[in-house]
Amino acid sequence: MRTGEPRVVIGLFDGVEKAAQAAHALRSLPLPEENVTTISSVPLPDGAVTRDRRPIRFPWIVVVFWLAGALGGLALTLVTYQVYPMITAGKPINTVPPAIIVSFEGGMFAALIATLVLGFRSIGLGPFRSGRKVFDRRIHEGKIALCARVDTGEQERLAIEAMNASGGDAVRAEEGEL
Repeated sequence: MRTGEPRVVIGLFDGVEKAAQAAHALRSLPLPEENVTTISSVPLPDGAVTRDRRPIRFPWIVVVFWLAGALGGLALTLVTYQVYPMITAGKPINTVPPAIIVSFEGGMFAALIATLVLGFRSIGLGPFRSGRKVFDRRIHEGKIALCARVDTGEQERLAIEAMNASGGDAVRAEEGEL
C-alpha cells in the first residue's frame, strides 16, 4: 500500500528518553520496525531507542578473504621453493615454519583489506555511496536523531506529528537514505 516515493523523516531530540518516546510513538503507526533508526554521536545500547535486527554479514566475507589470502601465501612459498630451491646435503628441502608464517600473514593482509573495503561500503564512504544520506550537524553537538523511512502522504504526515508530539526539534521530511 505505497502512496509515493519513500522519504526519510528526521527529528532531533535532546535526550534518550524523548527519543525513546518518539520511537514508541512511531512503532504505534503502521511502520515496520526496520524503517526506524537512530543516529547519535555517542553509542546507545541496543533497544534504548530502536532495535537493529539486521544481521551483520561482512564478517563471513572477511573469513573467505582470509582463507583466500592464506592459500595465496602458501602458493607463494611453494612457488618460491620451486624457483629458488634450498639445497642441503645435495637435496632440495621445503621448510614448513616459514610457509606457515607467510600463509598467516597473507591471510591477515587479505582480511584487513576486506574489512576496510566492506567497512567503507557499509557506512557509505567513498565510491560506495548509493544516494544522499540524511544527516544534521547538530548530532555532533549531542542531539539524537530519530529517522524513519516513510512513504509520501499520510504516513509521512503521521510520522512528523508523532515526532513533534514527543518533543522533537526541527522535525522534517527529506529525500535520502538511512
